[in-house]
Amino acid sequence: MADQVNYYEVLGVSREASQEEIRTAYRRLAKERHPDHPSGSAREFSLLQEAHAVLSDPNRRRMHDEALDLAHAADQLAGLDFGDLEDELAARRQERESGGPGFGERLRSRFARREKTTRGRGSDEVRRRGRYEVREARWYEPHYFDPEPITWRTGAISFVAAFLAFIAAGQLGLWATGAADPGSLVFITELAPFLPILYVLVGLLAAYFAFRAAGYAALALVFVAALVVGGQGEPRGLLQFGTLGIVLLLVVIWLGSRRDRAARG
Repeated sequence: MADQVNYYEVLGVSREASQEEIRTAYRRLAKERHPDHPSGSAREFSLLQEAHAVLSDPNRRRMHDEALDLAHAADQLAGLDFGDLEDELAARRQERESGGPGFGERLRSRFARREKTTRGRGSDEVRRRGRYEVREARWYEPHYFDPEPITWRTGAISFVAAFLAFIAAGQLGLWATGAADPGSLVFITELAPFLPILYVLVGLLAAYFAFRAAGYAALALVFVAALVVGGQGEPRGLLQFGTLGIVLLLVVIWLGSRRDRAARG
C-alpha cells in the first residue's frame, strides 16, 4: 500500500475506533503538530487535518476503508508467483470454502449494507452505516460540537467579538439606567427592567459561538472580555449576569454529556 495513505495510522487509532476515539486522538496530535508548536510541521498538521476530516465523515470513512482493502488485495496479487498461479488459486479456493466468505463476498456485503436508523432515549436519532455512527450536532446540542484546537486567530476573533458584544450591551445599559444621556434614543430607558436578561443572553450567545469555534479555551477568553468591560462595576450587573450566561452554556454541555453517558450505559 505504498501509494495509499492509511489515515488510521496517521491518527494512531485502529480501524474499529469510535468517533470519540478519533476526536480525542486528533485533538492530542493537533497540539503537537500545529505549525505554531516548536516540534510542529505544516505538512504533518495538514495531513492530520485531512485524516480527521475523512474519518469523521461516515461516507468518506467507508470509501477510505474500501480503498485500504483494495490496496491490500493489490499488494497480495503483486506478490503472487504466476508460475504456480493454478496451484495458488486452488489453495485459495479451498481456504475460502473452509474458512468462510472471501474478499469479494465481504466487499459485496459491505456495499449491500443498508443504512439503519435507531431511535435512542429522548428525541435523539442515531443513524448507522455498518459500524459507522452518523450524528450531526444540531444548534441546540453544543455537547456534540467538535471545535478545532484554539489558535491565535480563533482566540483573537473570540475575544474581540465577545468584547464588542459586551461593550454594546454595556452602552445600552448605561442609556437605559440614565447613567449616560441616550439623546434621541430616550425610549431605551424602557429596557431598564430587562437588562439582567439582556446581559445573560449576550453572555450566553458570546460563549456559544466562541465554544463552537475553539472550545473551552475560547470560553475563558469570553469571560476575560466580560471582566474587562464590566469589571469596574458599570454598568451594574453586566459582569455578574454576563458570567451567568457563560455558566448556563457549561451547564447545558454538562447535562447533554451526562444524558448521553446514561443512554450508553
